[in-house]
Amino acid sequence: MLLIQALIMATLAMLSKCGMPMWSRWSLGMGAPLIAGFLNGILMGDVAYGLQMGASIMLVYVGVAIIGGAISGDPMLGGWLGVTASMMAHAEPELGITVASTLGIIGSLLSPLERTLNSGWVARAHAYAEKGDTKGVMRMATLAPMLVAFVLYWIPGFILLYLGAPALEGILANFPPQITKALSTVGKLLPALGLAMLVNLLFKNSLIPFIIFGFVATAYLGLGTMPVAFIGVGLAILHYIYTRKETE
Repeated sequence: MLLIQALIMATLAMLSKCGMPMWSRWSLGMGAPLIAGFLNGILMGDVAYGLQMGASIMLVYVGVAIIGGAISGDPMLGGWLGVTASMMAHAEPELGITVASTLGIIGSLLSPLERTLNSGWVARAHAYAEKGDTKGVMRMATLAPMLVAFVLYWIPGFILLYLGAPALEGILANFPPQITKALSTVGKLLPALGLAMLVNLLFKNSLIPFIIFGFVATAYLGLGTMPVAFIGVGLAILHYIYTRKETE
């Protein structure tokens, strides 16, 4: 089962990184840690644990904006590989966040290398285009980048999951309690950072009341995630209706 899970997740991580097909990354959210947690939960027979792990790591990247290809942390590698490795090691979500964030930073360093290597296919695509070879152009646009992604992401990802996850489980089991507690504390802080980035990205004076409502509903009224989400949807619809009338 470990081998099959490592093969599937390494493949999905590679496809997500090279965008094959591109619409799957955005339309189906295949680059989201939550999807990785859900699929891992199905494979491991514990969907609740998978969703808990995926949702916890998703909070770290919820405010990440990829502008011009520059990212501080890669949500796709942090999601697919981080979620999978953490679940294979049976780690708590707080520790999983730390593992995923570390892999996300490594992914952000690999992305420029991937783009640099893929730039070499552009010249060959131009040569095929001058000859009228559309199939050659398609190969340079699809299969060639997948070859780079296979070397950069699939091979290291598979080795990490198949060999590294059991080792990670042993390391976490033998960690001193102080270190485990420190890592858990860091893991609890990172989702707050992700939400702060999201608030900063969407910050407008007209949205401040929504932040206040959400804070009061959770901190003082003790409402759960779903009630707050439904209240937020209702308020967002009202906000859209009123602002649309003003615009018209």
